[in-house]
Amino acid sequence: MIILPRISTVPGLRAPDLCSRQQQQQQQQQQHQQHQHQHQHQRNSPTTYSPVKLLTAVCRRPAMASLIERLPNELQRMVFSHLDYQSLIHLSRMNRYFQQTIDPQRMAASFDKAQFVMRAAKDFPQHRPSEKGHDYRPGNFECYVCFRVRSPDHFDMLQPQSAFVDRLGRIVRNREPDPRTDRQIMLRRFCIDCGVGEGLHAPFDCLTTRTGKDLWVCNCRRVWSKPGCLRCPNCRGDCPLRPRRKLLM
Repeated sequence: MIILPRISTVPGLRAPDLCSRQQQQQQQQQQHQQHQHQHQHQRNSPTTYSPVKLLTAVCRRPAMASLIERLPNELQRMVFSHLDYQSLIHLSRMNRYFQQTIDPQRMAASFDKAQFVMRAAKDFPQHRPSEKGHDYRPGNFECYVCFRVRSPDHFDMLQPQSAFVDRLGRIVRNREPDPRTDRQIMLRRFCIDCGVGEGLHAPFDCLTTRTGKDLWVCNCRRVWSKPGCLRCPNCRGDCPLRPRRKLLM
């Protein structure tokens, strides 16, 4: 037996609409299903970020130190002592901490640095000469004093092959070498900056780079181009009109 709701006889009141209730229930179920479907789609779809928000989040993220940075200084020095010159150079360029901590010139052995710059000047493509048509570019050269590979305009065309040193190891200049007290040493390739710093290029020496550029050394040991600068603005030294006679061979 089906019991129907009793129709109210009070004026102004209406009987409940059964069809309206069923429609409301169906709409609520449909909205609930749509909400679940959207939530599931958001979970499965890849997350997208605004470029501005992503950049802000990256900038605000604190930089975490690497494992080797958190080691004690004694252990760090022990690890660095097992690295060759090339590895020390790469590691010193990783971040600011390694740049301030690692000094490849001081930490690597001399023979290791010499082998690396020799191999770099010979085997690395960026240091080889370029012979593309009329645009010829000479290759780079290695310096065995600063152990760097530099462009040819940093090297003297007529670099001395040997030098005389006294008993204290100083370069003999401004006098003839004495075979009783001085000894001759052979020189490997060095750049102009190292030559000036080590006393192999003296003041008022005239140099010609491997690219054909003429230079001269002033009294305060600065290198100037000629004829671009014929007087040093610091020491007021003048470029020599005639190249000074070199005692180095």
